[in-house]
Amino acid sequence: MFFPFNTDAPIYYRPIMTVCMIVVNIVAFYWEMSCPEQVPPFMLSIGDGIHPVQWLTNNFLHADTMHLLNNMVFLWSFGLVVEGKLGLVKTFLVYIGIGIIYGAITQILMLNSTPTYCLGASAVIFGFMSMCLIWAPENCLTCFYCYGFRFGFGFYDVSIKFFVGVFLLLQILFLVITGGRLSSEFLHMVGAVVGLAAGIMLLKTGHVDCEHWDIFSVWTGQHKMTDIERIKYEAEKPEVKRRKTEQIRKRKDMLFNEIRLAIKEGNPLPAWVIAQKMLREFPDWQIPEPEHLRIIQLLLAKKNLAESVEAMKEYLAHYSSKSPVIRLTLAQIFVEQKRPNSAIKVLAQIDSDTLDDQQLRVFHTLREKVKTTKNTPTKELNIYELVEE
Repeated sequence: MFFPFNTDAPIYYRPIMTVCMIVVNIVAFYWEMSCPEQVPPFMLSIGDGIHPVQWLTNNFLHADTMHLLNNMVFLWSFGLVVEGKLGLVKTFLVYIGIGIIYGAITQILMLNSTPTYCLGASAVIFGFMSMCLIWAPENCLTCFYCYGFRFGFGFYDVSIKFFVGVFLLLQILFLVITGGRLSSEFLHMVGAVVGLAAGIMLLKTGHVDCEHWDIFSVWTGQHKMTDIERIKYEAEKPEVKRRKTEQIRKRKDMLFNEIRLAIKEGNPLPAWVIAQKMLREFPDWQIPEPEHLRIIQLLLAKKNLAESVEAMKEYLAHYSSKSPVIRLTLAQIFVEQKRPNSAIKVLAQIDSDTLDDQQLRVFHTLREKVKTTKNTPTKELNIYELVEE
């Protein structure tokens, strides 16, 4: 004889609900013993139609004392892990949920079977066992064994993955031998499958924190990684990359729409501020040329010279189609700001052969202005005409 009774898995909540479920099962058993004639309507009837109430009630009934004791020992051992990670309320919902789903599946699948009855908390317990296999495969169960006075008794530790794995393999083996007919093994496996699905869902949705010791993390070796290695590993996952790419795309679209709206409303400063923010946040992004030119036009029209100079420098770093007129405008601003050296550098980058007559006149005027010490203002350059599409 052997049975588990403790675990080294991290326990974050006291097993209050586990104890409550054990008490409810014991009370229900005493009720069965005192009123046996009232029990059948609450057992899970097979081959006798659909009875939703039985989906719940059958999980608290047991055939005899040994049936009850075995189930309660296992409920305690695996309930420690499940409730230790989920807490009282979630454990209650999981217990009831697994029991109801198991009862519904079994009764529906066996509608045409020979009439009989099923009862017991075994399906829920196997559901808990599957959840423990998903959440804490490397943790151990402490088991008590006793093989009579001759062999004595003692304690030993066994990993959850080994303990649960052996039990599940035995159920599958018996199912294969019996051809999948209705049996205790069939009921156990229904509960195990429901618990497996619940365990994975709760893990993936973040309702349980296994601190990277769940079966998926162990399988990929994350439980041995440092925090930095784990972050890098997570970032390399294809689904994470796709999700991040989509988030970036949506943010770019949102910010760019704000830029276009500001331009449409004739507010160049907000448009330029948002554009600068995007340039810092997304190094691979550039302001589309039409919007960039329009921002420059509006900044000049509003006399926001400092911002227009930055916008023109940014334009020249990435575009060339309007570079001559942008450089002429930039040089004119430098001349008017009495920054001749900056104006000379900008003018030196202009190929006069590419200028039309109007631009050429402005070019020579600016060169002459830079050479003289006179403060006579130059003819104002009309950016709207020169940047015309």
